[in-house]
Amino acid sequence: MSRWLRSLGPAELEGIIVRRPESTAAPVPRDLGDLAGRLSQHHHVSAAIHTLCAPAVQLLEAAQALLSPGDDAVDRAALAALVGRDATDPEFVAALGVLFQRALAWPVGDDVVLAGPLRSMFEFPLHLGPPAATLLAFRTADEVRRVGERLGIRVSGRTKQAAIDEVAARLADPETVTALVAEAPEELGETLWALAAAGPVVQGEHGYLPTELRWAIERGLLVSDGWDSAEMPREVSLALRGPDWRAEFVPHPPLPPLAVADAGAVEREAAAAAAALLGAATAVLDAAPVALLKSGGIGARELKRISKATGSSEFEVGLVLELAGAAGLLTATYEEALPTPEYDRWLADPPSVRLAALVDAWCEQTWVRPGGAPLKSEFGLAGTEGLRRTTLAVLADISGALPADGSLLLPLLQWHAPLALALPDDTASAVTRLIWQEVTTLGLVARGALTSLGQAVLDGSDLVATADKLVTAPAERATFQADLTAVVSGAPSAELSRLLDACATREARGAASVWRFTPASVRRALDAGTAPEELIEALRVAGTLPQAVEYLIHDVARRHGSLRVRAVGCVLHGLDPVLLAEVAADRRLAALGLTALTPTVLASTRTPADTLAALRAAGYAPVTEDATGEVMLEVPAQRRAERPVTVRRVRRQAPCVRPAEAAALAAKLLAAPPPQADESARGRPVQRRPGYDFRGLPFDDAVRLSDALENGTPVRIVYVDGDGRRTDRLIEPQELDGHRLLAYCHLRQDDRAFSLSRIKAVTPP
Repeated sequence: MSRWLRSLGPAELEGIIVRRPESTAAPVPRDLGDLAGRLSQHHHVSAAIHTLCAPAVQLLEAAQALLSPGDDAVDRAALAALVGRDATDPEFVAALGVLFQRALAWPVGDDVVLAGPLRSMFEFPLHLGPPAATLLAFRTADEVRRVGERLGIRVSGRTKQAAIDEVAARLADPETVTALVAEAPEELGETLWALAAAGPVVQGEHGYLPTELRWAIERGLLVSDGWDSAEMPREVSLALRGPDWRAEFVPHPPLPPLAVADAGAVEREAAAAAAALLGAATAVLDAAPVALLKSGGIGARELKRISKATGSSEFEVGLVLELAGAAGLLTATYEEALPTPEYDRWLADPPSVRLAALVDAWCEQTWVRPGGAPLKSEFGLAGTEGLRRTTLAVLADISGALPADGSLLLPLLQWHAPLALALPDDTASAVTRLIWQEVTTLGLVARGALTSLGQAVLDGSDLVATADKLVTAPAERATFQADLTAVVSGAPSAELSRLLDACATREARGAASVWRFTPASVRRALDAGTAPEELIEALRVAGTLPQAVEYLIHDVARRHGSLRVRAVGCVLHGLDPVLLAEVAADRRLAALGLTALTPTVLASTRTPADTLAALRAAGYAPVTEDATGEVMLEVPAQRRAERPVTVRRVRRQAPCVRPAEAAALAAKLLAAPPPQADESARGRPVQRRPGYDFRGLPFDDAVRLSDALENGTPVRIVYVDGDGRRTDRLIEPQELDGHRLLAYCHLRQDDRAFSLSRIKAVTPP
């Protein structure tokens, strides 16, 4: 591959770097040999093929089907013929170019060479099994000779390999195969035709194959593994499919013409979605603590409660809780989830920083969990890794806007990225609906088109700078109206929200937030120790205050504290004997057992808290005293998580080379001299060795881990635990102890020891 890369022009190499950004992650490649090694790594190739369109995937599968054991290249003309095209057909050339542009394959003369991992990507490419010679090589010589005799071949006295060659040659004759299948029992014949179309494996039960398959096994139409399965050789499948059969090749997406998106309208709708999300996030987290199920996660009943209390949809509540947990704004204990001290700092940040933190947390979600309980620590669906980013990449590639309901997202992904959505139809439909809701709620997609914020996620550019252009500055003033409401257009600032939440009841959120002043809401502010004049002055700073609001505040203040509750088991006292008599005669307070001790003192049989609550429920405005007669202020406590949490701030810089820097890197790599050969390496290029001994790891993974240990920088690893579960972890390597890597694990929020043999991939953070 490095030789082919050197033959490219600067623009072609730049295109590969842009399309395969994972290959340029820090440390930046030093030469084309280094770049070729990264482009060929299994996990990098796997990530790249998940973004391939259907015709490119179909060519890869067809090419693997043509590969002979041990080969790495196929004839271009044979590949074209297999998909029913000519080697010069523009659509075939375009699909092949998609592979070349990503260094997943490259031309050598009239051949097409596949990157190493792609030579065994499909277990049964085009539903074809291995050649007959490969399958028969695992059977005994006597079994092979008996198959030859059934086929009319004289193989007695010949070596096993000679017998295999004769049998394979006979099975490669389509007329022989079709004649044999025509002689098979009717039911077996139907089974063989079905295996030829969608096989090639037939599975038995309880360690045995069905006895009716013996006829086909004795004639080489199926080859048993000796246990409970058998495979149809490739030659047999092709013979039954007939000379006119061609591999599937769909060069055009099965979508109707798409509407042209209005860029201005897209950005305006994205801005509205972003503002609504920030408002919902604040409301949901202010409603904490959130009760958790015993099995973990948040149940449907709790989601409904928070949804009703905040005015947000249940989907928004669940998404906010997931993102807040990922961003370190919320942490879960055994029974409840609480905001962290980081949430208070997040509230004080500008809207662009707050939005970027949520989007960045969304980007780091590895799997998709449709229908899962928020904050439940469980894995998502296998096969959905990276699907969120793939969705954005596909939307960036199309010209036009999808319907706003996202109904075309599933067929779009099935053509543009079929390997990224290898799920049953009903599951794939649920997954795409969930992702569409997420991207539209976050403002990454609006009016069916990718927004500037969504493009920034793809490019790895500064999310804060992009979000700053999308969201407006928070509103510092409110419009107070004579009907005792306050209206704030746009997102209110944290200070304005605190002020209005303290003395009014919020009734609406979204593009405009509405608060209503009531006697109970004003009393709440006075109970917290705010003087009436101080409250009025603070509201005047926030906007022009009508007389109706001032009258309400003065009226509540005049009655506020007329009754006082003292904790002496308990008594009520005040300066107005008429008011005390009214309270004593109020039937709504009969449960308190009030008794007049003096004209200005009443005794209650209930506790101070119960007495206070009953009086307020009856419409009175009492205050509480301590034992010295001092008024006790009632400031609502804000509970925060006590245990420390590791907070991941917004990623400000991309871990890979940005598209704008790709041209410079391409020129640098092409100008770098080829690495010198080392005789001890038998002609292989000499490469910089890692500073630590990471035996068993791929070279680039070892270099990346070594650099992380030397420089104290974090890396991301794919790790398989003792139970076979794969996890994606962000770690900070600390020390190498033999075959174990000691590191701080952000997933477990603790120091952990990782076995090197269980690390499957190492990537930038």
